[in-house]
Amino acid sequence: MSDSLITKKAIAASIKELMKKRPLQKISVADIVEHCGINRQTFYYHFKDKYDLVDWIYYNEVVSAVTQHRSFEEWNNVVLDVLKTMKNEQYFYTNALSVTGQNAFQDYFFNVTKDLIAEMLDTVSQGSQIAAEDKVFIAEFYSYGLVGVVIQWARCGMKQQPEEIVLRLTHFIDDSKLYTAGRYFQEHPAEKKANITESNLN
Repeated sequence: MSDSLITKKAIAASIKELMKKRPLQKISVADIVEHCGINRQTFYYHFKDKYDLVDWIYYNEVVSAVTQHRSFEEWNNVVLDVLKTMKNEQYFYTNALSVTGQNAFQDYFFNVTKDLIAEMLDTVSQGSQIAAEDKVFIAEFYSYGLVGVVIQWARCGMKQQPEEIVLRLTHFIDDSKLYTAGRYFQEHPAEKKANITESNLN
């Protein structure tokens, strides 16, 4: 492990400890560096601000761990991994999701989810072509739904087990047009399709 990564992990551990006791909005960079025992220059060498730090934690704890699952058959494993990680550190994610407005963590959460879904669409297309605007629309539509469910679950205290949430979402996805689109591209890998809006989403 590089010295840079060791430092980043130490800074991440500090903000997590601070977030157990107070809202993210009331934690300053000065608080973080004092708790971690580093100077401000070191913090700003690695992160732009505390929100950049929170996004880095999410990316490294969740996104990097699930990016190997990029097929529709494995989507439930992706969601389950995300929910388990969030529940294991409930205080951190509930706190992060409470921030609204500029630098809101949920915006970053949404954008990362949209990128993952877009990658899944690229994977299942296998030679077929999805119009760029269609891919963006599909990815955004399902990202809003998925992220909305996760945020509501977090804000309600994560009372349901991750497995319960995934089971409910499985029924939805299996019956959805997104799953149908995935099956279509798997069954017609060589067929060139410039626009799937009418044939797969109507």
